[in-house]
Amino acid sequence: MKKEELHKYFAEKSPLIEKALKNVLPPRRKHINNLHDAIDYALCLDEPDISKRGKRIRPLLCLLTCEMLGGDIKKALPFAVAIELMHNYCLVHDDIEDGDTVRRGRPAVWAKFGLAHGINTGDYMLTTLYRFLLQQKGKLWSSALTLRLLELMAETLEHTLIGQALDINARSSHSTTMAHYLKMVREKTGYYLAAPILGGAIIAGAPEYVLSEIRKFGKYIGPLFQIMDDIIDLTAGKGRNEIGADIKEGKRSFMVVYVNERCSRREASEMFAILDKPRNKTTKKDIKRILEIFERYGAIKAAYAYCQRLKRLSQKVLKSMPIQLREALSTFSELLSERVR
Repeated sequence: MKKEELHKYFAEKSPLIEKALKNVLPPRRKHINNLHDAIDYALCLDEPDISKRGKRIRPLLCLLTCEMLGGDIKKALPFAVAIELMHNYCLVHDDIEDGDTVRRGRPAVWAKFGLAHGINTGDYMLTTLYRFLLQQKGKLWSSALTLRLLELMAETLEHTLIGQALDINARSSHSTTMAHYLKMVREKTGYYLAAPILGGAIIAGAPEYVLSEIRKFGKYIGPLFQIMDDIIDLTAGKGRNEIGADIKEGKRSFMVVYVNERCSRREASEMFAILDKPRNKTTKKDIKRILEIFERYGAIKAAYAYCQRLKRLSQKVLKSMPIQLREALSTFSELLSERVR
C-alpha cells in the first residue's frame, strides 16, 4: 500500500468513525451540562469541520488492520470507537497533569469547563468506553471476544498509566538516562499505539504469531511516535499555539536526556534550571536558550536519526506478517517518521 492509498483509505473511513462517535453519546435532550457537552468538546464533535477534529489515527488503524486481515470492519468499529474514547480520556487528564491549557488549537477541556469538570469528564469517558464495549456482547461479538477485547483495553491502560507515572517522576530528575526514557515511552506509547492494531487483528481472527509480531511492532512505533512528538513540539508546536510547551512543562524529552549524557555540568545545571522553573515563569528567552544547547550537541538531529532507526526496526518485524497488513503498516511507519504536526 502506497502513501497516497493509505491517506485515501483513512479519508474514506473517517466518516464511519465520526458517525459512530456521535452515536455513543446520549440524545441531546438527555445531555447533562458540563458533562456530555464537555465530552462532545473533547472529541471535537462540536467542530463542523471534520479536518479540525484530530486525525483519528488509532480507530482508523483498527479498521485498517481488520480489513487487511480479511475481517469485517463493522465488527471492528465498536473497538475503534472505544480506542478513540480511551485516547481522548488520556488527553483530557494529560492536559490537567501537564498544566497545558491548549489542545488542538483551542482551550483544553479543563481550561474551558474548569478543573473539577475536566477530571470528571475524563473519568466518565473511561466509564463510557467500557460500557460501550460490554454492549457489543451478544450483538456483534461473542462473550469470549468481548472479554478478550476488555482485557486488551485494561492491559493497554495499565501500561499507559505506568508510563505516565514514569514521565511525571522524571520531571524532577536531573539524571534520567536514555534507558529510562525509552522504558517510559515504551510503556506510555508502545502499548497505546499497538492496541488498535491488536484489536483489529483479534476481531479478524488473526493467529497468535501475528498478534505477537504486532506487539513487537508497537514497541518500536510507540517510541517513534513519542520522539517525533518531542521534535514537533520544538519545530511546529503540537496544536498548542506555541513552540516549546514541553520545555515549559519541564518534560525530560529525548533531546534533554541526549544532551544531559554529553554536556558539561555547567550546561546541565543551566538546562535543568530552566526546565525546573514554574510553567508561567518560563520565558521565550529560556526556550531559545534550551534550543541553543540542543543545537550545540545536535540533539534534534540525533532524535531524527533514532526515529529512522526505529522505523527500520519496526519494518523488519513486519516481514513475517500477511502481505497486505505488512505493506499497510510499513507505510504507516514511514508516515510516522515523516510527520511534521
